[in-house]
Amino acid sequence: MPYRKKIILLLSVSVFLAVVYILSLVFDPARANVRNEQFTWLPAGLRDEADRIEIFRGGEKIELVLKNGDWYVLSEQLEIPARQGRIDDLFRLLSTRGAFPQRGNTGASHAELGLDGSVRLVIRGGAGLPLLELFVGTEDPSGKSVFLRKSGESQFRSGDRLISTYINGEKNSWLNLKLFDEISVAYVQRVLVYYSGFYGIGEEVSPAPYKDYTICRSGENWEIDSILDKDRTENWIRAVLEATADDILPSPVAEISGMPPAIALIRAELGDGGALELQVYEPMEDGKAFAIVKGKPFVYVLSQWTAVRILRDSGFFESR
Repeated sequence: MPYRKKIILLLSVSVFLAVVYILSLVFDPARANVRNEQFTWLPAGLRDEADRIEIFRGGEKIELVLKNGDWYVLSEQLEIPARQGRIDDLFRLLSTRGAFPQRGNTGASHAELGLDGSVRLVIRGGAGLPLLELFVGTEDPSGKSVFLRKSGESQFRSGDRLISTYINGEKNSWLNLKLFDEISVAYVQRVLVYYSGFYGIGEEVSPAPYKDYTICRSGENWEIDSILDKDRTENWIRAVLEATADDILPSPVAEISGMPPAIALIRAELGDGGALELQVYEPMEDGKAFAIVKGKPFVYVLSQWTAVRILRDSGFFESR
């Protein structure tokens, strides 16, 4: 066979094998399944338009709104700051391409799988039109995924059950329950503590009322009448600054009646001339206590553990 014909034959065979290989990639069932599984619920472009989140479940509605770049939870008459990180995580989960395999394409099993819309997430933007209306169903047999369906579509998929934890979480899981914005102990120069007939909580009960005291920064140390235990003092100041409530009452402070008497006022004075003030009320039978932060219209509910950590007598700070 002439040399030229051999070259042509070899090239033809090579081209044929290349075409076969490419077709095998395109029509390979395994690869087709992977492509079918990859899915995004909320395109990134639409995520940037979102300004309202609504969660419906069991007759309850949770609403979050975006104002001036920050998210708030609507709670009766209040707009309570939301946990920005939790909302970012939800959007990241919805707008990241992930494994959400298609599990069916008919409506016959929607009700059985909880995809009838009784539990759903609605994300709105701009004029209030839904950017996404996602029905969240039951867990699949593995317990690792939940069934999911877009409103108006028959086909449904399954995916990370983490989505379900956002939708089925308690309302206060969306609230920013920190009493104060993030601030370092290094900015605190003096802490004034005023008590009114307070004897302590639980095992911290004292035979005599707690007395007022003032903690002042003294170089590298802290003092009341003498130098205090630095670690104990700064850990306590940090506990006050980083305190987190269990809940926030849904009505403004001025409209809540029957508040118990106030028993403590903690005032932290800062190096820039500013100050933070926390007022704590007499604990209830379960040890929980109401608290108010100056400048905020909310009533926080502190756990007994948190109340004990921040309501300390002056003897707690002495060197041992």
